[in-house]
Amino acid sequence: MTADAVIVTLVSSLISGIVGVGVSTWCFYKLERHKLKLDLARRLLGNRYSICGDAFSCAMNEVIAVFADSDDVLSKMACLYDTLQSQGKPNADGALIDFLKSVCKASGLTQATLNDTYFLKTFNARN
Repeated sequence: MTADAVIVTLVSSLISGIVGVGVSTWCFYKLERHKLKLDLARRLLGNRYSICGDAFSCAMNEVIAVFADSDDVLSKMACLYDTLQSQGKPNADGALIDFLKSVCKASGLTQATLNDTYFLKTFNARN
């Protein structure tokens, strides 16, 4: 084996290793982001029985970090916040439904078979 062949083998091995690490890092990042979004969507939907409770509030505070790449979720969250801060809370149910739907869509959950009332129905509702 000549020196040129050894150099070509080493360089191609190095390049393939670097490309492999880059691709696997990117895939791992995407998978972790997806898992974070699914977990937060699960906690938002699971704790919606008490929107004034600590668990729901904690999950809502995490939305800005986990869904920072989704303008739709952030705008629906701002709309929900404004609705809940307004006097009499007009259309709070509609704003909550829109927000939860956008969270489900951004996290890859399908809600095609569910109508809007399923987003409001809860077991052991507190408030």
